[in-house]
Amino acid sequence: MLGPYRVLDLTDDRCWFAGNLLAQLGADVVLVEPPGGWPRGYAHDAYNRGKRSVVSASADEVAALAADADVVLHNDGTPFSIDLSALRDANEQLVTVHITPWGETGPKASWRATDLTLFASSGQLAVTGDSDRPPVRISIPQAWLHASAQAAVAALVALEHRARIGCGQHIDLSTQQAVCETALSAVLYAPAGIAEVQREAGGVRFGDLMLRTIYPCKDGYVIVTVAFGPMIGPMVRRYLEWMHEEGFCDTETLNKDWVNFALKLQTGEETIDVVEAVMGDIARFCLTKTKAELIERGLRDSLLVCPVNSLADVLDSPQLAARDFWDDLDGIHMPGRFVLASRSPLAPLERAPEVGEHSEEVRTASAAAQRSVPVQLPEGARSDKPLAGLKVADLAWVAAAPLATKILAHWGATVVRVETQNRPCLLRGALGHRDDVADQENAIAWHSSNANKMTISLDLSKPEAREVVRDLVAWADVAIESFTPGTLAAWGLSYDDLREVNPELVMLSSCVMGQTGPQRRFAGFGNMAASIAGFFDITGWADRGPAGPYLAYTDYCSPRFTVCALLAALDHRRRTGQGQHLDFSQMEAAVHMLAPAIAEMQATGNRRTRRGNEDDDMVPHGVYPAAGDDEWIAIAIEGDEQWQSLAIEMRRDDLADLGHSSRRERQTELDEIVTAFTARQNGPGLMHRLQAHGITAHYVQNSGACIDDPQLAHRGHFQWAPHQYARRTIVDAMPYTMSAASSGFDWAGPTYGEHAMEVLGDILGYDADRIAELAMAEALE
Repeated sequence: MLGPYRVLDLTDDRCWFAGNLLAQLGADVVLVEPPGGWPRGYAHDAYNRGKRSVVSASADEVAALAADADVVLHNDGTPFSIDLSALRDANEQLVTVHITPWGETGPKASWRATDLTLFASSGQLAVTGDSDRPPVRISIPQAWLHASAQAAVAALVALEHRARIGCGQHIDLSTQQAVCETALSAVLYAPAGIAEVQREAGGVRFGDLMLRTIYPCKDGYVIVTVAFGPMIGPMVRRYLEWMHEEGFCDTETLNKDWVNFALKLQTGEETIDVVEAVMGDIARFCLTKTKAELIERGLRDSLLVCPVNSLADVLDSPQLAARDFWDDLDGIHMPGRFVLASRSPLAPLERAPEVGEHSEEVRTASAAAQRSVPVQLPEGARSDKPLAGLKVADLAWVAAAPLATKILAHWGATVVRVETQNRPCLLRGALGHRDDVADQENAIAWHSSNANKMTISLDLSKPEAREVVRDLVAWADVAIESFTPGTLAAWGLSYDDLREVNPELVMLSSCVMGQTGPQRRFAGFGNMAASIAGFFDITGWADRGPAGPYLAYTDYCSPRFTVCALLAALDHRRRTGQGQHLDFSQMEAAVHMLAPAIAEMQATGNRRTRRGNEDDDMVPHGVYPAAGDDEWIAIAIEGDEQWQSLAIEMRRDDLADLGHSSRRERQTELDEIVTAFTARQNGPGLMHRLQAHGITAHYVQNSGACIDDPQLAHRGHFQWAPHQYARRTIVDAMPYTMSAASSGFDWAGPTYGEHAMEVLGDILGYDADRIAELAMAEALE
């Protein structure tokens, strides 16, 4: 899809993933290595596949390579400084992407950062782990992978903009902001007037009610979701019917009104004791079943149950095998294509290159001469919006796909969100409401995920409503949906149906497992996709069960992959006139973020699992108590010099000369010493003090601290947007700025049918009689 483009990858191992995503989409990605090359290892093997390697010893040599490149990726990892501005001056078509921990400017721009401290700064760490222990990170580092995926998105958005304005631009990307999205919607609670989320391993707490999600079974752990409402309530009842068949649930409990149970809790008609008793019954029942038995019944009866997969389970997944997901490199299975594209399939990537393997051929052959095909903008379209003129029919719901269309809407695309009040999006009913007023128009996750979109509410059970969808797709460039596979086909709205009305349509179908395979009809959400992909098993403490990262982790990973696939397909369509269908699996995309560990497991037999906050290289490395209730500070000692500085701060000069191996041997003792020191300190104050002495540290920020963070404020990460019901509400911004593009949200996620007349009249051209007919047919809501 991206065959005409050349990308110079100047990053080190922290951000190789950005170039990897672009290489998967077909770009010519040139890995620029210093003399002697980057260190080889499992990250190199995983994330430099499909790239060509060239050695450059100076900025001048890099400049020569950039003269005919399209994109430069940089994260200050090169042993010599690079003037990105000068590269753009010499090549006005060039897009430069600068990935830093905090952004190029702001009060923390020069601060030290690691995976642990970036998660501490983002709101994610504060809500992950056991309530009686320190917050805990995902044991396989993730922060720079989130930044890298956003860098790939940003590069493709800028290439789209180049097709509109005729020149490249600079992108300034903050890793802290990229990680903040993984704490949605908890990171938005404070300005919404909601109590901070309290972390609970294996569940979610709502006031006095702890909804447990993780249960031990015969051969490991499983996730079973107990929740309420018109969609989940019937699934809960079906699970209880199974338990009732086998004597683990009484008839009275089975026949509770699980659809309206939340309302009955609020009115006092039901009590928390009932839910707690059900969770106890589920715990006893799960111990009689294996993971395979539970997933088999779950697939058959559409139950909200899934296994907590280890990395070995992921590698052995029958679903991934059936979809031919893995690339085989000398007997090692590596994650393969992250999307199935019908017209321009992603080719398997070759092995990672040797140092300088392609130096001669890269320097003697110019980059592909073909540039972005110019986009003809509609009259009045804003040229400072990179995606101005792009038309999107959004048939998705919950979070993963809507967060992708949020990116498109933010950068100027016209996105029309189709929803139905008969099957309300879960974001309207869950994950927090302003001032705890549980009105569907008052949901903060909805406000954020659907900012800048237009909405129309249709009853898709009516044939007249489905005709509106067909007309909308005929208007659109892109359609995106996240129904259970087969649902749209039953309505006559499959890709094959819709391309008859729009042959150039680019349509993306997003679900947990993909459109094919034995587990394609898996019913679940982002927390369950994260569990199947291996993230729950690697989060928590070695002496306890899996904790899992906060909430729907893959819902926050997926949008970056989705937008990359969509923009690449649109670029391909401009050059070929061909639309296509994109089959996207949340699980498959997320597995890419564990690729080095999967390669290591096959090569050595060492399977990564949860290990608290321990690190392979850094020691001490942990989250330590600060003065106050549930106050914490993350400290990551990156080398002997930082340890010496910390020892002096703690008035323990006797420990200052301990080398890495000695610190590793005395790790437990040193953690106790650090704990005794930090427990007396004000967390934010200690953070500033340690950073001033060159020590990598950050206060663990909850929602309120993130809102008050001067760096996030400087970056404009939290933006107030108008809303018909809530007046003004907080929306989280993109984690990058673009030098030639305007940013910001014009409105928050709209109310039901707020833009119905604009969509039906202005966009689709319906007259008053046609709209009246739809109303009489009860197609409009």
